[in-house]
Amino acid sequence: MDYGFWSLIPPIVAIGLAFLTKRVLLSLFAGILSGALIVTHGNIIDAFVKIIKLMWDNLEFSNFKSFESFNDSWNLFILLFLIILGIMVALISRAGGALAYGNWASKKINSKKGASLSTFLLGILIFLDDYFNSLTVGTVMKPVTDKHNISRAKLAYIIDSTAAPICIIAPISSWVAEVISQLTQSGVGTGELSNFNPYNVFLSSIFFNSYAILTIFMVILISVKKFDFGPMYEHEYNAEFNNDLFNGNKDASNEVEMDVIPGKNGKVIDLVLPVLVLIISIISFMLYTGDFVLFGGENNLAVAFENMNSAFALFWGGLISLIFTIIYFLIRKTINFKEFGSLSYKGFKMMLPAIKILIFAWTIGSIIRNDLQTGEYIVSLASDNFPIEIMPALFFIISGIVSFSTGTSWGTFGILIPIAIPMALHTGRLDLIIPMVSGVLSGAIYGDHASPISDTTILSSTGAGCHHIDHVQTQFPYATTVAIISFTGFLIVGFLAKFGLLIAGSISLIFGFITLYFAVKILHNKTEKKYSKNISK
Repeated sequence: MDYGFWSLIPPIVAIGLAFLTKRVLLSLFAGILSGALIVTHGNIIDAFVKIIKLMWDNLEFSNFKSFESFNDSWNLFILLFLIILGIMVALISRAGGALAYGNWASKKINSKKGASLSTFLLGILIFLDDYFNSLTVGTVMKPVTDKHNISRAKLAYIIDSTAAPICIIAPISSWVAEVISQLTQSGVGTGELSNFNPYNVFLSSIFFNSYAILTIFMVILISVKKFDFGPMYEHEYNAEFNNDLFNGNKDASNEVEMDVIPGKNGKVIDLVLPVLVLIISIISFMLYTGDFVLFGGENNLAVAFENMNSAFALFWGGLISLIFTIIYFLIRKTINFKEFGSLSYKGFKMMLPAIKILIFAWTIGSIIRNDLQTGEYIVSLASDNFPIEIMPALFFIISGIVSFSTGTSWGTFGILIPIAIPMALHTGRLDLIIPMVSGVLSGAIYGDHASPISDTTILSSTGAGCHHIDHVQTQFPYATTVAIISFTGFLIVGFLAKFGLLIAGSISLIFGFITLYFAVKILHNKTEKKYSKNISK
């Protein structure tokens, strides 16, 4: 059934209420309920039955019927991984590992700039998965950024900007498998597109992914030059001059450290070793699920990462790391076995807000994607009478809207890549396949970055211990500034592609770097001037 304009109501309700009320769960539920009422034609009983069924299906409890089906439980694995990570954070905090690392890092990092850039570099290093990135970077770097009075909103922004944007331009990550899958299903590598290899198309798209590249540049620029603007300026001002990291919303933050008294005998190794084991375990399971040759499979490294099951790897790698961490701390005698129960509960409690929001976000996403088909409706609004040269920029806009509305970049890939490839093929402009694919990927990252119902956005605020809507409101101006410049860059690529993709892409990126620098500087100066006047009053 075609719901037309009505398919836009749930995301509008959820996103609008989230900004107005700052009550995320209430806003998401309102969006879910409005969507269910539309699908059930206003029948309130059927609507609630629909909601309960969707939540049950998203939790994937039915997959407990067999071990094989359990191993396909993507959402359930993500939730279990969050719980495992929460417990590990509680254990590491109690053992004194986080405190010891914070004290060590504080001696090595002696400036606000150094703390910001160190957080950024750690995010770059953890490029395999955005979920793992968001939670690990926040856990490790909070003590360091707190000492140098970096607001939690700023920390959340740095985390979020080195999660999905890094994963989509890394040659190997959990995101590669999804993009390669969509390209393959769209016919890349077969028929008229037999000269294109799906993995090579993805690698080539990295050069044109202006949003991800410029977002990373912007993090460096703001960290070095302190060019904050918009709501973030106030957060950073209060953190630096009023010692208020939360801009008055400390009660809304979610920190296990508040409930756990760190041990006095902790060492840096008590943090580094469990995290290192976690990374090695997750990478090993990624390669195992990708049928890597060293694990008895037939695939080389690149192909193994293309075919991996990242959710499976996160869960089982996390479980092994948790068992190792417990045994290690018991041997070190930094934790008593009797404490394990209470610490596990505190770790779970820390992750509970993120778990609840994720379940609600997945539920509204199911209604939007599967029942109302909001993404398809948004795509249908774009006429096919536009010049082919603006298609990369047009796909960037549409992809951003779809991703922002649905809260999922991967879902956006699934909707738009199968449209972009045939469109380029139909017009005969095969040279624009890569820029059009990059437009989809780039726009999806922007929408995911800016949306309050995005799982990565939710986990970034959780990892930073930041109020979720504070993170959304402070990040939105930054993300949108980059998006506007990226859109212009895709126009440049579309019109200059006939002169060669290398020339078009190079001009686009040079334009992006220069324009972003001056745009951020101007916005910072205006915000600083306005804020100074308000303070003087």
